[in-house]
Amino acid sequence: MTPDRLVVVCTANMIRSPFIAGLLATRLASSPHVRLRVESAGTAARPGASATSEVQEVARAYGLDLGDHRARLLTDGLLQQGDTVLCAERAHRRVVLDLRPDLVSSVFTVREFARHAEAVCARGGASDWSALVRAAGRRRLATAGETDRDDDIVDPVGGSRSVWRDFEQQATLAVSAILGSVSTLSGPSVGKGDPHSMTRREYRRRHGGDAARPVARGA
Repeated sequence: MTPDRLVVVCTANMIRSPFIAGLLATRLASSPHVRLRVESAGTAARPGASATSEVQEVARAYGLDLGDHRARLLTDGLLQQGDTVLCAERAHRRVVLDLRPDLVSSVFTVREFARHAEAVCARGGASDWSALVRAAGRRRLATAGETDRDDDIVDPVGGSRSVWRDFEQQATLAVSAILGSVSTLSGPSVGKGDPHSMTRREYRRRHGGDAARPVARGA
């Protein structure tokens, strides 16, 4: 069975998208029957650039090693029919749709998808990943008249410690919501493991030791 593919997109592919993709990939890997390949790219990435030292430090607090990450530039050729694309900002979603308008029903911001996926699962859920994406897309259309939401994940580059905390919180809450939705899927392609995005405190309690705090420097 060919796995579904999820591509997480930000600007430089050095902070937000590798962190979010890393959380999703490692947590989903604990469920052996999940068939979802997670990748990342950036709309203005410098190919081959490393993840910033700041986000590597944040990632280590969640058991992630982003040391081998190398940035990729988002192109129309990188995206494939059937991909789900989750963007850090609404501006990235517009870039994706300019490149691949055929993916309109499966391109969301990360927080937007998390919100709609949670609502879908609260009302009966879906059978597999593809069904969840389709249901989230239908819900987005059905609720298009709602007040516009700020679904962007803040870009912490050059920001203060509080901005880095906001980034971390926004990203991890969205990932936790997505993983929680995945855990309810009823189809054979999804396992019932523990796809939980642990908090810093939970990770320390499980693995021992003291997790590093994010630094305030920009990247």
